[in-house]
Amino acid sequence: MSTENSTDDQADSNITKLVPELDFTTKTAELYDPAWQLAITVEFYFQYAVIAIEIVGMAANALVLYALIDYSVREAKKRAINLLISHQNLLDLISCIMLVVTYAIGYRIEMTGALGYFICTIFITEAAMYIFMFASVINLAILTIERYLKVVHPFWSKKHLKRWMIYAGMAFAWIASILHILPTAFATTILKDGVCMFYVLWESEAAGMAFDAYLNSFFFLLPLVIFIYCYGRIVVVMRGQMRVMAAHNTEGHAQMNASQMQSKRVKWNITKTMIIVSAAFVICWFPNNIYFVVANNTAKTGYLYSGYYFTVFMACLNTCMNPFIYALKHEGVKERLAHLMTRLRCKKVMPAVATSSSVNSSRTKQTTADAARQ
Repeated sequence: MSTENSTDDQADSNITKLVPELDFTTKTAELYDPAWQLAITVEFYFQYAVIAIEIVGMAANALVLYALIDYSVREAKKRAINLLISHQNLLDLISCIMLVVTYAIGYRIEMTGALGYFICTIFITEAAMYIFMFASVINLAILTIERYLKVVHPFWSKKHLKRWMIYAGMAFAWIASILHILPTAFATTILKDGVCMFYVLWESEAAGMAFDAYLNSFFFLLPLVIFIYCYGRIVVVMRGQMRVMAAHNTEGHAQMNASQMQSKRVKWNITKTMIIVSAAFVICWFPNNIYFVVANNTAKTGYLYSGYYFTVFMACLNTCMNPFIYALKHEGVKERLAHLMTRLRCKKVMPAVATSSSVNSSRTKQTTADAARQ
């Protein structure tokens, strides 16, 4: 019995050494600090704001995913392109679901035992939502590279870029995001006396800062470099192609260039759509990455934590923006959504027409019956 007690004391001692700042008995005064009161208030409203926008995002992503799949089935030649875009939309949809689940759970469930540790590690740490949000970032970078190869190196891509590579890239997005998040979440999170303490068991403070710097580099700076280089080259090449084809048109080759111009127009539409999606990613994720740089180099205050919730809100907003961008800019999505809206209107009109016809028919019969009596 004494051996077990000594083991527990040793474990508590190790936790205290690893997490010296987690002294809940001596930090009561901070609750009365206006800065921390602001942080608590912001956190409360932030959770409900995120749940609200993500419910809208779920509906929008589901609708656009339906349109993308429907369009992909009809356009066999563009299935490889639409496959990556559909996958991007699917990841955004799952991200919205995980965000709603994460913030709906919050600290409302008593966390004890194996189930409590699972909830703590997967949801309270926000690992579930970051897995799919980071997978979305990787897929967006892969989609950008695919667009670059198709436009800038069309002959090479037609010969060497195979369908299995697209599937491998999609699988890589899932595997890489899981391997970056889950092992770290399990290794640095503890559940003690029903309290979930996440991302605290680092070998040193420098190790935690190094991990944050690595995530910022891999999931923000690297994609940013890919977007700037690839889309910069794509714009230059496509403008050059448009000028050449315009010159050919003046020489009497309008009929020959009609199909080519249509193909270029479709490519340019997809490229513009993905440029806007990439720009939205950079704008929405930039504050969050800057926050971690600042947080790792300054004292942690209530005002700083209040800023954190704003940065996460912006990152969450990104998953809701993409379906609206597709609906406004992607011609295939616009076409299928318009078709869907037309079908829904027709379904609403048909019962009204049928009701009107039945009413007119009954009136005619009544009139005939009255005339016969007379």
